Amino acid sequence: MNDVLFVFSVFQLTFLLLDLFIMTNTNRNIARKGEYSWFCSLIGTHIVYLVLNTLWTLTEYNVLTLPRSAVMVICTVSLWTVTNCATSYFLFVVERLQLKPLQTGAGLWLRWLPAAFTTLMIFTTSWTGLVFRLSDEGYFVHGPMYLPTLAVASLYLLIVAVVACANILREKTRFLRKANATLLMSVLIIIVFILADGFLSKASILPAAIFAVIVGIFITMQEANINSDALTGMNNRRKAEEYLADRVRNVSEKKPLYLYMGDLNSFKKINDTYGHTVGDEALVLCSLALKRTIGQYGGFAARYGGDEFLLSWQPDKDKEVDPDALIRDVNAFLQTLSADKPYRLVMTMGYACCTDAKEPLVSYIRQADDMLYRRKKAAGVGR
Repeated sequence: MNDVLFVFSVFQLTFLLLDLFIMTNTNRNIARKGEYSWFCSLIGTHIVYLVLNTLWTLTEYNVLTLPRSAVMVICTVSLWTVTNCATSYFLFVVERLQLKPLQTGAGLWLRWLPAAFTTLMIFTTSWTGLVFRLSDEGYFVHGPMYLPTLAVASLYLLIVAVVACANILREKTRFLRKANATLLMSVLIIIVFILADGFLSKASILPAAIFAVIVGIFITMQEANINSDALTGMNNRRKAEEYLADRVRNVSEKKPLYLYMGDLNSFKKINDTYGHTVGDEALVLCSLALKRTIGQYGGFAARYGGDEFLLSWQPDKDKEVDPDALIRDVNAFLQTLSADKPYRLVMTMGYACCTDAKEPLVSYIRQADDMLYRRKKAAGVGR
């Protein structure tokens, strides 16, 4: 075994062991159910790919001798796992970004078209030779549809790249831009490696690219699990208090910060009537409305606990401010998002105008919460 093959084998084994480590240290609480499922699918597919890719490379270097039919099966399934990794990553992003057009109706079917095409091409290539074939000596030879098949699989990644770019341009909050920039960077890395891999004959560099993405996702989700709410993907109470404690230190009469506390009206009734699954759905819709609204204001949003949420934003200097305008915008979004639901989502909110840097954060939160309580009481709505 030459030095290159030895190093390759060591790296493959290392990736395999780290995949197993990540999988065993990932639990359902780290992300939403859909994200968690597709992330596990990505890791599982990568493990299969590592095993098959190692076998294929060993046969290419004549270290391992297998029947021609076995080599054909290894090459076929190995190539399919590459495209399946792209599919799993794409569907993970669909769940993470909550891309509704691809989660319902025709979008559910459209998102499987590239996967169906690549699967058909790969698993029929033993008869057609369009994607690849084995030479008389048993070596892997690219067919005329090899690169086009990989390009179709890359459509998933291109969609993610386009969505990430759009979100970077649209979002005003730093943490949302950063999250989409991370997605864009990982997609570009994979696409470059896929295209480069098409020009290699006896080894594949894709395991390293896919593993880098897996590690990136794992680290991002671990960080998000510390500072984010798993159900809604919003900042959590810990992150909110850290963020606001820093901001309140710099407020003044000329540079006020508006802090809002709000919760859903009759949320307990939604839970009791329709069940906790529907209640979770209502919280997710609420988070979407809050994130869209605060994105327009260039502010900060967090789930503070249960059905209680916190928002903050700083108006531009010398600009007339209507604090209740943000509340009206939130409820306008909620009305649109819950239009086809059996329940109506309305949020009552109270706010505090932070102008004294010496005032503790908890005092401003209490002021906003007290206004929230008074408004709910005046409206006859229970907390």
